[in-house]
Amino acid sequence: MEFKNREKVGSGGPYEDVVGYSRVLCAGPLVFVAGTTAGSDGSPIPESCEDQTRQTIEIIITNLNKVRVALDEVVRVRMFVVDIKRNWEDVSRVMNSYFANVKPVMTMVGVAGLIDDKMCIEIEMDAVRK
Repeated sequence: MEFKNREKVGSGGPYEDVVGYSRVLCAGPLVFVAGTTAGSDGSPIPESCEDQTRQTIEIIITNLNKVRVALDEVVRVRMFVVDIKRNWEDVSRVMNSYFANVKPVMTMVGVAGLIDDKMCIEIEMDAVRK
């Protein structure tokens, strides 16, 4: 399958150029959002996992807007959560506040850690443009 309309967006995050990836990649109607964390836009990382989740979703929304994609076009969400037994409820509350009506498929996976010890969650999303 060949996609002639391939669009890449960077958020200016500190790891994008070092690792060599885009924050968002569109291939035809398919939209992929790379793993995103609080602070990946250069803002300070909040202390609570709830606030980190909210900030991460807002960073993703900002970058989806750059390619004219809305949250209601999201079809899959993957969450990587440090100390999942302690943080899953806070993460779930925030995710529900954004996706209660969208109901994409979601996976929440517990992980030992992320690239910065202050980070508690990393989120990936996939969407299909309308």
